[in-house]
Amino acid sequence: MNLNIVNEEINLREEKPPYPISILNVSPDFEPWLEEAEKRIFSLGTGDRIVPIALSIMKIGFAKILFAASELGADLERCKPFVLFAPDCTCSFNKIRTERGFSYGALIKGDMEGMISTNNSMPNSCGYTIAEITVGKTDVSLVNHLKQKQKEMGTDHLQQLGKGNHFSAVYSVRDAITGDDTMKRYINVHSSGNLGTDFLYDLKWLRDVDGYHKIETPHGPIELLESDAKRIYLDRYNKGDKTNSEYRKQVLEEIMGEGAFNILEEITHQGLSEDGKFHRLGVQVHEGFIPIAFNSEEGLMLAKIKPNLGKEFLDSWSYRENVESLGYTEELTNLNFSPHGGGYEFRYPVEKFSIKLSKNGIKNFEIELKLRNTQNKKLKANYFRQIKEYFSFRRKLPMMREVFKADLVEHIYDLEPLMQIYPLVSTVGGTL
Repeated sequence: MNLNIVNEEINLREEKPPYPISILNVSPDFEPWLEEAEKRIFSLGTGDRIVPIALSIMKIGFAKILFAASELGADLERCKPFVLFAPDCTCSFNKIRTERGFSYGALIKGDMEGMISTNNSMPNSCGYTIAEITVGKTDVSLVNHLKQKQKEMGTDHLQQLGKGNHFSAVYSVRDAITGDDTMKRYINVHSSGNLGTDFLYDLKWLRDVDGYHKIETPHGPIELLESDAKRIYLDRYNKGDKTNSEYRKQVLEEIMGEGAFNILEEITHQGLSEDGKFHRLGVQVHEGFIPIAFNSEEGLMLAKIKPNLGKEFLDSWSYRENVESLGYTEELTNLNFSPHGGGYEFRYPVEKFSIKLSKNGIKNFEIELKLRNTQNKKLKANYFRQIKEYFSFRRKLPMMREVFKADLVEHIYDLEPLMQIYPLVSTVGGTL
């Protein structure tokens, strides 16, 4: 085994979780890998409710990747894998992803000397397509047009746009400084298309291909891909990514009509980049303009990503000692990195949280919430969608406070909603 464990003491964040978190039934062989994973997980997450939980869950999945890679001879110090959470750091509503030990709102570098591990966190090509409406309509006539189109839209489109936080909406575009209406009108489609994800989530179709590796960790299997298996997987992923992009364009055409819009940006924020080296697990890594979405009534913010993270920020970051001691400064500099939205958050303060592991991963978890004017509520679940009534979406102000603190973007426009096409009110309960 070529993996070199760093022996010297490295200080983690000074801030302690605001409530106790425990991981139960941890195999003794797995404990060192949880420690290794924690050293290499960094966070810009805002809020003290769901963020500590998301970091704890990701620690499990990432530790499994490190364990598996080391079994195949990867050198951790040379590969420098990491997890970087965006300000919208949150938990996944996807049952399989949670069981495997992965949360949401992070950039995962999972390249291990040519092997990729990013398929384990389940990419699905979800993204934004944002366009400027080029046909001249008053807002009244535009909204009337949208209401009629909503009635006419195909069933497959409505099912996709009504899935959790997937939506399409039209916005008036306001100057970020003056607040003046620019008289531009933008439309945004947020979805993963109608591709289907079975071939990405279950790799049984790759098991006989050269370069496919399945490693049994103490808490569930991890698959790593190289050689032919990696090439075939990435080819199918890239075709799916293109299909989903084309699907979003079809939705735009169905809503506005062909030739009635000009696509400004097409961004996948739940997919792979650099030949599977990175999984954008609900984050944006882009060099152009990006939308950041909030609650439906708060609209979007259009921004230009800066070449973050900068040295000045890293020098003042609470993770500075880890970054420097492990040699991650270069890895974390100039990432062009931003959140893609507000992210799920608990409606109530968290009092305690515990995770129970099994040989397959996360078996279940228990959480205690402090409800207003009542006794604390104790909940037990296998994944977060089972308790979705206790979630909301983060508001714009706390999210953007962290974005600007880290100097991630330049604010260009505020996109004020005219009409959300379907659903009329975005609902919690998708499959992040």
